[in-house]
Amino acid sequence: MSSVKIHTGFSSPLPLLPRFRTLCFSHVFVVSITMMCTGFVSVAHADLYRWTTKDGMVHYGDNMPSSQALEGYDLINPATGEVIRHIDRARTPQELAAEAAAKTAEEKKRAEEVAQAQRDRMLLDLYSNTSDLERARKQRLDEIDALIKQNQNALDRANERSKHAQASSEQKAAFKDVIQLRKNLFDLQERRDETSKRFAEDLQRLEQLQAKGKPLDQAGK
Repeated sequence: MSSVKIHTGFSSPLPLLPRFRTLCFSHVFVVSITMMCTGFVSVAHADLYRWTTKDGMVHYGDNMPSSQALEGYDLINPATGEVIRHIDRARTPQELAAEAAAKTAEEKKRAEEVAQAQRDRMLLDLYSNTSDLERARKQRLDEIDALIKQNQNALDRANERSKHAQASSEQKAAFKDVIQLRKNLFDLQERRDETSKRFAEDLQRLEQLQAKGKPLDQAGK
């Protein structure tokens, strides 16, 4: 039988065909082992579903009914039994609406708290005591009362002009003034009521803050 020398570090020649068969067998063996290992790992790490039906029964499987996807399920690692990921059930429109309403209410509450904290700091910065606030209230209401009196006097004069006007143009002008002055009085009275109410609320809040001894650097936080 003929032979071919292959430089392998040995002095004796190696037959070609037996060596070729050995190499082929080794290659096939390695590939087979690799495929077996790869297949085993793939199976070992495949996702396993776990879900609970409406009757309370727990199920496991590599496939899951499509309708169950809306009811929630777990992805399990079959090698360790650990939960890889939990998927909650789909929420109903009513639940989504309730969550949105709760979020809106929480945001509104937080905004009101921030606004109140800012108002507290302003009160503590403006007034050192309740007497200062009461003086400020009296001054502001006196200013509005003066405007009310001024517009009331102007309204009385406009009414007199409309009664004694000779020409129609004078009557129209007087009547126009009456309408505008009545509107001014209405707006001023509303402003006075709002101002009085706001000062009353501020006075009550300032008394609460001073009773608590709330420091300036904590107001507005």
